[in-house]
Amino acid sequence: MVDVGDVWNLIKDKKYKIDTSKAEVGVPLFTVLPGFGYSQLTGFTVLVDGNISFYTYPKTNISVIKITPEYTQKRQFTPILTTSIWSKNNRYNFVSDWRYYKYHVKDFGLGGFTQEDVFNQFSYRFLRFHQVISRAITPDLLIGVGYNFDKHYHVKSLDKLLVTNAENYGVSRSAISSGIVLNALFDTRRNENSPVAGGWYGNISFTHNMTALRSSTNYNSIYADFRHCVSFPKNSKSILAFWNINWLTFGGKAPYFDLPSTLWDTYDNAGRTFIQGRFRGKNMLYYETEYRFNIIKNELLGGAIFVNSQTFAEPSSNQFSKFLYGYGGSLRTKVNKKSNVYFILSYGAGSGGAKGFFFNLGEVF
Repeated sequence: MVDVGDVWNLIKDKKYKIDTSKAEVGVPLFTVLPGFGYSQLTGFTVLVDGNISFYTYPKTNISVIKITPEYTQKRQFTPILTTSIWSKNNRYNFVSDWRYYKYHVKDFGLGGFTQEDVFNQFSYRFLRFHQVISRAITPDLLIGVGYNFDKHYHVKSLDKLLVTNAENYGVSRSAISSGIVLNALFDTRRNENSPVAGGWYGNISFTHNMTALRSSTNYNSIYADFRHCVSFPKNSKSILAFWNINWLTFGGKAPYFDLPSTLWDTYDNAGRTFIQGRFRGKNMLYYETEYRFNIIKNELLGGAIFVNSQTFAEPSSNQFSKFLYGYGGSLRTKVNKKSNVYFILSYGAGSGGAKGFFFNLGEVF
């Protein structure tokens, strides 16, 4: 296999021999990519995408730390830290999602029938602290507990408010979701950076948000994430990958900006082709299929095609009534072969004329 580092070394020294060594236990593998981007929501952005991968012990899943600080033309600042750390023999898994946003959003209202040209803009500060620890009860099956804290504050309208169905739900200047998490994890993937054929992943988190823990309201949420990869054709290195998210709120009224929404999953990938927050509702179902293949045999360069769909509960009936579709393609470049990290550039289009570029360091799912 060849990665971007090998190419760089070959350019500097034509006598360079391709590195064939493997990842060593306890030795961190760093992948850092500075970059620039653009979106309708943020304008031009400057970011650093960092991935630190390492094996804590032999025969243990790879541990991954992702760090993504980003600063935008519109003076938005969003440092994000996510981790998945595995202990010896995969006995324990420690998962974190910490982030701070100085941000602004376009809000279109609730459900799948909102209009693209009718939206309100809000600025806010956002603080997240999610922490879960899970323990294995059988190989690959873990049960855990944790704590989730989300706070939106200094919420301000940036212009004169247009009439949307969000008014009936209510947008407050400050809101907190704070609750205890019960978690079930099944994971046969050995490397989340690039899962191979046969890998299964299933994670179900139930969160009970309580005013006793300073939550603005009492309510419950379920976030269920399922993924699977198969070889297609059989026994080839081409991968057909499937992804499903079921994100539900019930038993009370969640703060508006904590409702399920496009591109607000853990890694901000569910619903690519649309801008973040384009659709929102009390409940969300999401499906995506992607076909990944090598363009060059040494795996330096590859491609992918994908199609996704999402549907949200309508505010009047609380029933799912419309699917929103997206599709597109990706160019994949292997930037670290020891940790199997790809840089992925995607372009997609979707319902209502949505289109855009999306960047990932590591798989989208």
